[in-house]
Amino acid sequence: MPIDKERIKQELLDESNDILNEWNEPYVVDGISVMNAQGKMTFLGSLRVFDERNAPSIIREVKSRLSKYGKLTVRDERIIPCCSARYTHISFNIVVDNA
Repeated sequence: MPIDKERIKQELLDESNDILNEWNEPYVVDGISVMNAQGKMTFLGSLRVFDERNAPSIIREVKSRLSKYGKLTVRDERIIPCCSARYTHISFNIVVDNA
């Protein structure tokens, strides 16, 4: 059965924004990218967390709620821009076998 790419994209978008909303983070995820490869599909997303105290909990929540879709990889990095508020950039990719 082929992967329902649009359904998964929307669910990942909704889950990401729900997590940020639960932690009162102002950032809104507006898109999930998809890369197609032979036999698998990779979904890519990112979140910005402005309260660094929330970052570890949000990372745990992302891992807990998004791992059900496929092989999940989560990375985080502190970003200190010159002209705006610092934040933690949390990115994820999920590899789903296209069976």
